[in-house]
Amino acid sequence: MTDPDLPKLFEDPVFDDRAADPARPWTTTYRRVAHLGARTGSAAPLLAGGPADRQRLRDLLELTAMADPAAFHVLFLHQCMATGAALDFGAAPEDIAALASGRAVGAALMTEVGLGNSSAAVRTEAVYDPVAREFVLTTPDAAAAKYPPNVGMPGLPRLAVVGARLLVAGVDRGTCLFLVPLHDGDGASGVTVAPRPRTSLLPLDYAAVRFDGVRVPYRRWLADGASISGSGAFHDPLGDPRLRTARSVGWARFAWGAVTAGLAAAARAAVAIALPHAGRRATVDRWGVRAAALTRPNQQRLLFGAAARALAATEFARGITDTAWRLAPGGGRGTGLPARTMGELALVKTAVDALADEAVARCRSACGAAGFFSENRLVDYQALTTAFHAAGGDNQLMLLDAAWRMATGDDYTPPPAGPGPAAAAGSEPDWPLLLAARERALYTRLTSGLAAASAGGLDPSAAWHERLGLAEEFAHAHRTRVAVEAVAARWRRPGPSGGSGEQAVLPDLFRLLAVEAVLPHADWYAARGLLSGAAAEALDADLTAVCRRLLPQAESVTGLLEVPAAVVRGPLGGRDYVRDLTS
Repeated sequence: MTDPDLPKLFEDPVFDDRAADPARPWTTTYRRVAHLGARTGSAAPLLAGGPADRQRLRDLLELTAMADPAAFHVLFLHQCMATGAALDFGAAPEDIAALASGRAVGAALMTEVGLGNSSAAVRTEAVYDPVAREFVLTTPDAAAAKYPPNVGMPGLPRLAVVGARLLVAGVDRGTCLFLVPLHDGDGASGVTVAPRPRTSLLPLDYAAVRFDGVRVPYRRWLADGASISGSGAFHDPLGDPRLRTARSVGWARFAWGAVTAGLAAAARAAVAIALPHAGRRATVDRWGVRAAALTRPNQQRLLFGAAARALAATEFARGITDTAWRLAPGGGRGTGLPARTMGELALVKTAVDALADEAVARCRSACGAAGFFSENRLVDYQALTTAFHAAGGDNQLMLLDAAWRMATGDDYTPPPAGPGPAAAAGSEPDWPLLLAARERALYTRLTSGLAAASAGGLDPSAAWHERLGLAEEFAHAHRTRVAVEAVAARWRRPGPSGGSGEQAVLPDLFRLLAVEAVLPHADWYAARGLLSGAAAEALDADLTAVCRRLLPQAESVTGLLEVPAAVVRGPLGGRDYVRDLTS
């Protein structure tokens, strides 16, 4: 963390949960966001600055996710989604200044209730009026209502980035982005914001939004290099409505850079709460033996495995920040990122969410009934990881899209055929090569099946949908292998002589992550001679041995998580959790 004073911002009384309104908790959420903005804001958005500014923004998002996942949700939409689109697609300086100053809270309105996550097929219309030189924004029917953005709190100035189908002289020009004020005093003219009932998890002011002839000035079209002349001639440097739509949907990259950071941070915070708590919590086994929970092998597997996943998620997330938040000087002007890079970022989003979700679930399980209550934060972290199974792009659909691109495109090279002779029990297998062997086998099955279906005259869509299960399995295998490879180089590299205990535990955390990836498919590896039978049977004992080695190093594992004590609150994080839970 570049600024050691950032964690102190979360010591303010506004972060005391007892101050929250239980009926309308989002009122406290927005006060917290305003508090952070007032103390970290600048004349220009942090996203537009240099590496140090982007690092500061990522640190702020990580800490906010640890302290209050709902506030993180609001903050990343404002700082990254709305501000990112404004910067990348060429908003007017005064609108960028309004977002940077916090005079308006940014929001993102792309998805529509009738088509769910199909952002490429929005039906909200922006019809160009050449006389007024404005755009008329209209929701054609209820199915095209924007749902469910968190914009339902009245009286709070909101500046939303809205995705709409641009029509110029009756011609569809693809999906474009527009800046639209949603609340101006008692509400902007023509905007209907219908608040939805309070939700239990990640409670915010969710709403459905409709537009009825809303007038949008020409300057608030995020034109991205496109233009309409005074005579009505339309020009787009992309030259194709489909490319314009893809470019507009690509705005999601600003979310992926932020969301992955927040999810990984929430996972680390969950482990930082649950792992020390397991060392303090007394348990009694069936034989009446009293001992700390962490001395039990089942707790060790849960929590050290959670730590490995949280740290792997962090490696992944921090590795994409610069790419996801890259800004071209003066706006993108139709450039964006290559499709292959967008696909890689999408896959990282799904990987980080899966790793973080399992890490938090393990921590909740290890804490028993106490993990269910919001005062201990874990269920709130789980709400965040669960929300992003679908928010920011549906994980399953993005995995299937990745499988399609790898199976039919030119950007993917299958991994090597196999790791060579089977590793004997007691020797160290090459874990990434083992995982690569299964990925390649699934790839071969998928592509040969598609080829056979094509040769038999089966429609490509039908052939693909008949193999969705195999395609998803292949994408999971690829994602798992990439995750293990991503951390292998750093985690298996020996630390400096006399290095910290924190660095010394990394090789065992890597081994834990790798063994748990291979173990569910041990029979597959043994049947193909990639692991000897004895080595396959020994994998479970390997996990026990790794956890036993990590047990005396639990404090070092916690130290790796980079979770400031001032940020994470709740009884389970305290030394006297019994008193804190009962007073």
